[in-house]
Amino acid sequence: MSQTPPQPTGRNRPGAVSAAVWIQILLALFLVAQAVVGFLYGADAQDAAEAELEAQGFSTSDLPDGFTFEGGGVNAIVFIAFAVLLVVFALLNAAGNRVGRILTWIVQPLVLICSGVLAFGIIAGAASLDAGLEASGTEGIDAQALMDAAYGAYPSWTPVVDYGVVALGVLGSLLVVILLALPAANAYFRKEEPEKFIPGAPAA
Repeated sequence: MSQTPPQPTGRNRPGAVSAAVWIQILLALFLVAQAVVGFLYGADAQDAAEAELEAQGFSTSDLPDGFTFEGGGVNAIVFIAFAVLLVVFALLNAAGNRVGRILTWIVQPLVLICSGVLAFGIIAGAASLDAGLEASGTEGIDAQALMDAAYGAYPSWTPVVDYGVVALGVLGSLLVVILLALPAANAYFRKEEPEKFIPGAPAA
């Protein structure tokens, strides 16, 4: 009577890996939402800020070089690019792919840093603009009024998206790195050695 080789058994994904995967997917969704908001309302925010600037007797040429209130353009493209990467890494991690975990450990800290910069811009946007104006020698511009005018052009729920990106980008990224380094995750990502089958040998 012939014997058939034992079939490999499926691996159960540990909760730590599943949690990391869902954090990555959720962060990707928030990043896409941030990009969409920037595309849809960024031009309106820029117009509102320019109108406020004109009302104060200044023009955009009085602002620091490269300063803009528009959230679309390059910023939105960067958000979408990170979102795509996070989804790809999440799928690889869910499948137990070791390359996906290594790439996550490389990219996720970058997401954390970028989210920290975004948090600083949200919390200290007016102070940062004031510092830029002072460095350029421009005086008399009400930076807080400009920020209020720009943010007033966005929907009222925009802060939910902003702070969601910050929270998931900073705390979530830190959690993802830790979760994928836990012993349970190590076992899941460990390469399985195929069981040797010797015809005629007694079953274990």
